[in-house]
Amino acid sequence: MRFLVVAAAAALVVPAPAKSQDLSARVDSVMREAESRGFSGVVRIQKDGALVLEKGYGMANRAQRIPFSPSTVVQIGSNTKDFTKVAILQLMEKGLLQLSDPLSKHFPSAPADKRDITIRQLMNHRAGFPIGLGADFAQVNRQQLVEAAMNFKLLFNPGDRTNYSNTGYALLAVIIEQVSGKSYDEYVRDNILSPLGLRDTGFHLPAFETTRLAHGYSAGGKHEGTLLSRPRLPDGPYWNLRGNGGMLSTLSDMSAFYRALFETDKLVGPAARREDFPRNEPVALAGSDLVNFFLYERDPRAKVEIMIASNNSEVKVPTIMPAVTAALGLVRGGVVRETSGGPPLAQRTGKPATPVQDQIARDLIAVINSGNAEALRTFIRDRFVGDVPVEDRFGRISGMNANLGKLEILGVTVGDDGALQVQLRSAIEGNATLTVDIESTPPHKIRRLGLMVGGD
Repeated sequence: MRFLVVAAAAALVVPAPAKSQDLSARVDSVMREAESRGFSGVVRIQKDGALVLEKGYGMANRAQRIPFSPSTVVQIGSNTKDFTKVAILQLMEKGLLQLSDPLSKHFPSAPADKRDITIRQLMNHRAGFPIGLGADFAQVNRQQLVEAAMNFKLLFNPGDRTNYSNTGYALLAVIIEQVSGKSYDEYVRDNILSPLGLRDTGFHLPAFETTRLAHGYSAGGKHEGTLLSRPRLPDGPYWNLRGNGGMLSTLSDMSAFYRALFETDKLVGPAARREDFPRNEPVALAGSDLVNFFLYERDPRAKVEIMIASNNSEVKVPTIMPAVTAALGLVRGGVVRETSGGPPLAQRTGKPATPVQDQIARDLIAVINSGNAEALRTFIRDRFVGDVPVEDRFGRISGMNANLGKLEILGVTVGDDGALQVQLRSAIEGNATLTVDIESTPPHKIRRLGLMVGGD
């Protein structure tokens, strides 16, 4: 199950300037207070072209007592998609593909309902694919991913609406590999990282020292390990994750990447990047599995760049951002631009759920809200298809209670494929949408879940 955070950029109103050392002390005070409450991570802030603060807080590896530092390698989650976008735009500029290319050009055996899906629709999450087709670390190779995607009944006609999709970005990674003749990791290294002199970003190829990797810790201090401790292929992550997540980096590397992308023509020309990486608009780009969190935020008018990465689900980055921006003397205005994910909940449409489907959704949310471990295990044994071990599902679903808090159902609808879209309000993370794929015949067991956090 893949958890995603949908980030939106907010305009920042700038008061009278303050000295860099004063700002540094203020932000450091905020972060030390957060550290005292359990925050662990690394922060990098620039303002007016000057580095205000670059510092680690708490432990990156509790077992070995390794603290966070600016050189700690962190998970960047869904920000991997920005590398995928850059790769696609570069290949377009080289004349090797067009954003209007239909899938049939790159997948000749694509079925009729998918032949006309364009690369741009994949990039914009408008192709009709689901949030995912299985667990991130399921041992799915490239051909298996393509076959699963081509066999999936689309949620809607391509172009009709938006549905955040990791699967769409995995297909973009397939296209990158086919067109370039390189693995995704190799392409990113040779065409994005090396031209910028960046050596601390990627998956396998940087050959990271394991002592530099931040380890994840979920509720109660449960150790979740690192990306490189998970099952993977020799040339990168398995394909449910490739191209949409799974990359590692440092904050200094990511700052250099985004500055090159938004402010220069080193990676992609201005015309090609105008829609996806606007130079003059404030943006926030975030990725999370609800344990590890990565945030990049920039506002060119305020001349500020804020980056925070964390590895502990018990103190999340969004909860400390208001204090950080206040310490910088910045006042948040209204939401300017949603940078990832689907449309606001009010814009999502679907058919009404049947009484049986509605009850399944409400039973699921009730057992998650209960926080009762044995009740959840029993529910999983009785109400889920038995293709995944109970404890695997328990570990993922129980984290929803700890990471989101109490869930309130706002509405339940059903898509064309029969999957429920359960619109939620969570106590900790705000609005969320839980996708529940249910068997169409009795006893209507649950096949898989997908969660997208954010939106309105």
